[in-house]
Amino acid sequence: MQARAVGPWIVAACLSLTLAACGGATVKTSVTSSLSPTTNPVSSTSASVTGTAPSTTNTPVDASIEVYGNCTSPSLEPTEIVLTCADYGEILEGLRWTNWSASSATAVGTLVYNDCVPNCASGHHHSVTGTVVTLTVPVRGSGGTLVWSQVQEKPEPPGYATGPYQGGPQPLPTQPD
Repeated sequence: MQARAVGPWIVAACLSLTLAACGGATVKTSVTSSLSPTTNPVSSTSASVTGTAPSTTNTPVDASIEVYGNCTSPSLEPTEIVLTCADYGEILEGLRWTNWSASSATAVGTLVYNDCVPNCASGHHHSVTGTVVTLTVPVRGSGGTLVWSQVQEKPEPPGYATGPYQGGPQPLPTQPD
């Protein structure tokens, strides 16, 4: 009986998970199988930790710009962005990033918001799946970190057209809340 070699994709997957668990950063590796020229059951492996989703684009990620997704610390490509830090009444969740460049960042996810009817404590939460999120205007935030300062969602939740932002982008936190 002949011993079988461990496939290179298994080694890469284990290495990615180990590095991600130890380093706390997104680790991406690509592996091409040498077992068969026509069959490659695992052609790439991505590992992510701490609410960070790997980018789904081939465009390089500009890791110098982050966003206060959780209202307390900036991060790169978070899976969730809290838009109303005071009461968590509006959240973008399940974000899948398609672009994160020096000029903007774009994702698709679900907008969850409280309608505050009859009041915010008794309001109902609604979900808008397929919401396109665009982050713009990087600024120096707390400690000199470069962070996104504006967000625009499409479709917009009810009230945006007549609210304080009149259908335009709304501000994001640029320092811990």
